[in-house]
Amino acid sequence: MKTIFSKKTKKARQLALVLVSILALVLPFAMPRATNAATMTVLRLYLNRQQADITTGVQFELFFTPATNVSGGSGVNKVIFYFPTAAEHNTKWCRTVGTGDLVITGITDPTGGSESATVLPGTTKTGACTQTPDTFTISGVDDLTAGTKYGVRVAMASSTVIGTTSSAANNIQVSVKTNNGTSDIDTGTLATSIIASDQVAVTAAVTPTLSVLLSGNTAALGILAAATVNQAGITSQIGTNASGGYISMVKYDDTLTSGTDTIADTAGGTIAAGTAEYGASSSQAGNTIAQWSPTACSNTATTSNATALTTVFQAFAASATPTASETTTLCFLASITAASAAGSYHSNATVVTTARF
Repeated sequence: MKTIFSKKTKKARQLALVLVSILALVLPFAMPRATNAATMTVLRLYLNRQQADITTGVQFELFFTPATNVSGGSGVNKVIFYFPTAAEHNTKWCRTVGTGDLVITGITDPTGGSESATVLPGTTKTGACTQTPDTFTISGVDDLTAGTKYGVRVAMASSTVIGTTSSAANNIQVSVKTNNGTSDIDTGTLATSIIASDQVAVTAAVTPTLSVLLSGNTAALGILAAATVNQAGITSQIGTNASGGYISMVKYDDTLTSGTDTIADTAGGTIAAGTAEYGASSSQAGNTIAQWSPTACSNTATTSNATALTTVFQAFAASATPTASETTTLCFLASITAASAAGSYHSNATVVTTARF
């Protein structure tokens, strides 16, 4: 049986075929297509503290290389990283939900290290974190170029927004992704670790030292005369690493004595030729034993500063700080009158040095 079609029916069929052909061409482009996320490379997350349950002062420094261009536009893109959903990690990395006091800074290198990265672009970058899972979102990022390594620091301005997980754990997974403002582009995963304590107590000791060297054990004043002030000295060389330095002191058993005859202790702070007096002076100023003046320890002076020695120690040298080597001269002085008794005069002086540790 032969079917007969009208002209109208033929035109309708032809129109339908045309519409089907057009839809076949248009629909693949008009329908939403799933984004095939690529895996980013060079993933590093630097922590400035690796100790468990740190509540303040924590910062993250993230470095990554996108595999795909991120082209949402200037200030539209995002970089996101988040931690495991395990209960012990939640609310510990992100301690305060929201923007808080997060400071986002593009960097080329981590603190103390080197990555030679490109600063994460964007003049209005902001950061926020949410919990369960603890997620950090960096917004306001400009377009990113595939194959370029970027660096960014996430830190706190003042409060305890960022922390570390409450217990030590290895192989903590951290997921990182880029986003063009509408959909995720690249993803990647890295691992970090938290230990019980990241503090190392370094100790050391330095052996205390004190060295004392006297130039001799005699001070010969020679033959005394009324015309001069005879002087004779010894040097004391001190070295010590005591934090408070040292002090050197002197005392005697008695004034210059010959039998029952004596040369009296100086009384006025100065010995002048023609007076019967005995005392001591120092090359160093600032001690109980006065500094010599006007000349150094010699037999040419006719007057000189002097302090009376006693049976109680008096300082003639000192330092308030450690010294490798410091030398002081302790000078003994005497003069007589024309009526001073003849004889062989003697006095024993004791010298001691104490380090002030």
